Amino acid sequence: MQLDLSNFQGVVAGLTVGGGTCDLPPRVEVPTRSEPELALLMQKVEAMSIAEIDRLMAELHELKGYLQSERKRIEREMIRYKNLTKTASASVETVFDAVSQLHSALYSRKSSASEVTAAEGHPCI
Repeated sequence: MQLDLSNFQGVVAGLTVGGGTCDLPPRVEVPTRSEPELALLMQKVEAMSIAEIDRLMAELHELKGYLQSERKRIEREMIRYKNLTKTASASVETVFDAVSQLHSALYSRKSSASEVTAAEGHPCI
């Protein structure tokens, strides 16, 4: 279906909307451009598009670099944390061993003293 808009101004001029008539501006002519002007316009549009794509690519490249540096930083932090955890674990083990030895020494002294006291009070000895 093809609409014929050649008489559009005449048809609309008599229409009323909300009690008022439609007043459209006189027909505006779109200036025609010559082929060289269109080619120049297309070159400008192309150049702007390419510049925008180049800018986005540079931004993505910068973000890629940032992500790579963050990955390396996190890897270093993980290694540091792993070493810190090993050191803390070794320290806890050392403290545990020392406390165990101290406890054993105190317990053996206490049981020796108890045996001596019990032996002194026994009439057979």
